[in-house]
Amino acid sequence: MTDKTVLLRQVHPAFVPAGQMTSQAFMPFPKDDEKLSVYDGDQIGAAESYRHYTETLNNESDGVWGVTCAEVSGIELTSQADPLPESPAHALIDFSGKPSGVCRKLAKKLKAFAVARGCLHSR
Repeated sequence: MTDKTVLLRQVHPAFVPAGQMTSQAFMPFPKDDEKLSVYDGDQIGAAESYRHYTETLNNESDGVWGVTCAEVSGIELTSQADPLPESPAHALIDFSGKPSGVCRKLAKKLKAFAVARGCLHSR
């Protein structure tokens, strides 16, 4: 992955009330070990990642939004490849060690980057 790599985030419909994405879409859940799952856009396109997430993994997604590795590092988070057997293009945005209030602020910044870029694929 490079600074220009777009990290593709699948956004659950619950995080798009009334058609407006919330920053919760970019916030790791407690079960996620402070890491946010994304797809490495250098390995998979937005439409293909959507199909993989919804059809192969049987998860729900309202659409695909993206942030670059440079945007992630610019707000003092890190990103890394994390290939999985069922998802070779899997990657992570790491929030480790950040207090919950800081995580919320960082999630809002990631959301702003994604909204500025626009939805990359929708259902």
